[in-house]
Amino acid sequence: MIKGHCCGGYLTVYMTITLGVILTLSLTMIEGARRSAMRMEAELVTDTAMRSLLAEYNRELMRQYNIFAIDSSYGSSVSGTGRASEHFKEYMEKNYERDVPMPWLDNRDLIGAYPESALVVAATYLTDDSGRIFRECAVDAVRDDLGLAIAGEVVALATSAEIRAADSMDVAADMGQQASEVGETADSERRSRESTRASEEWNYELACREAAANGEPPPAAPELTDVPEEYRSPVSSVAETVNTGILGLLTDDVENLSRRQLDLNGIVSGRAAAGNINTGTILYEPDEKGPAEEALDKALFGEYLMRYMGRYGDVCEDDAMWYQIEYLIAGKSADAENLNSVALKIVAIRAGMDMLYLESDSAKKAEAASAATLICTACMIEWMIPVLTHVLLLAWALLEARYDTSTLLSGGKIPFMKTSADWHCDLQSVIEGRAAGRGGDSGTGLSYTDYLRIFLFMTDTADLTMRAMDMIEADIRLSRGNSLFRMDACMEMIECSAVLESPFGSRITIKRKLKY
Repeated sequence: MIKGHCCGGYLTVYMTITLGVILTLSLTMIEGARRSAMRMEAELVTDTAMRSLLAEYNRELMRQYNIFAIDSSYGSSVSGTGRASEHFKEYMEKNYERDVPMPWLDNRDLIGAYPESALVVAATYLTDDSGRIFRECAVDAVRDDLGLAIAGEVVALATSAEIRAADSMDVAADMGQQASEVGETADSERRSRESTRASEEWNYELACREAAANGEPPPAAPELTDVPEEYRSPVSSVAETVNTGILGLLTDDVENLSRRQLDLNGIVSGRAAAGNINTGTILYEPDEKGPAEEALDKALFGEYLMRYMGRYGDVCEDDAMWYQIEYLIAGKSADAENLNSVALKIVAIRAGMDMLYLESDSAKKAEAASAATLICTACMIEWMIPVLTHVLLLAWALLEARYDTSTLLSGGKIPFMKTSADWHCDLQSVIEGRAAGRGGDSGTGLSYTDYLRIFLFMTDTADLTMRAMDMIEADIRLSRGNSLFRMDACMEMIECSAVLESPFGSRITIKRKLKY
């Protein structure tokens, strides 16, 4: 019997099924790899394009003030994200160009992606949050260079009990008020005594007439009321001496002082007041900081301003204004007005400091009390001796403060708290209204720039920031190609969105934020 051999088709069917599964898996993995590669490429190209866009920072802003920001107007009168979006898309397209032609892939690689759209959808401007963005950039620009030591010293001085006490005083106003009180009291007492004396003289005259009519001898002359000397204020010329002619302390030739002015309506503070200012659309969330950190940051901001802006005694003739730091403190439109305001502010703060010293010097207080006693006794207002003593001390402090201001503005230094060895004016100068002359350098203490640092710290943060942006905007406009420069057109952070498509049917949306 012959047995037959039967061959089955199991292997062929098995291989067919297996190869189908393997092929499906392979193609799925290839497609997944292609999609992953497309996304990775999209992210890399988007980041590269955004960094290329950030590299278009305004060169003058960086050169003069060490601030990095994109001028979204690119020298034109139109600002916003429009032109930045055009540049961003251009960078995206350039990064997707291929040098190796592949005709069968429409000149593209195996990914085949291309940017369908690329936009800058949001941004933060330097002026956002009342200029906080700019202020933080400025602090970052100096933090590493300066360290925290000098900023800590400024904070310690500006928040010291002595400065707070001196700043709370208004020596000139107190002196004027109390001096008027003494003068009015003296005049009132003199008028009262004159009236009483006139009445006594009239009554005596009537008595003499009556005696004469009766044939009697005239009565004995009564003891008439004494009339005091006419009161002459010992400090009448002090306030005028201190508060006028301050700029004459600065130089023998006042004509050499800057006469430059700034149109405040045409710069960022004027536009902000009118509500005509760009505002970023990225939600800004500042870091939570305690009072100590906020104070330190403000001191660092002041150091940034001192480093990059001019002031009296250290001006740059190419700047829009010569006395820029003085503008930050006073906020006036003219250099001369700002300098005068700062000089008066120094007089006021030094008068307070000098008054604190006088209150602790028993010898000078006794000298003032002795002079007040002589004057009040002669004017018969002995009860006003304590008030006039205080008036003399206030006037003495004011006159010494003028000497201090002269010293500071001439480049010298004045001790923070004085001793008897550092005092220059005598009481006779106060009574006669004589100035102490131009100041000389004591060699120790604080300088004019130190007081500017203190005043910067004491200036309202919002006002200080806005005025600083005024100065920067005005200066940058003087440089070539930046006549239309606006701080509120400068983007510090951008948010970009790109949509990338592939002829293979893939579509990817990328969103990124990037800042300096």
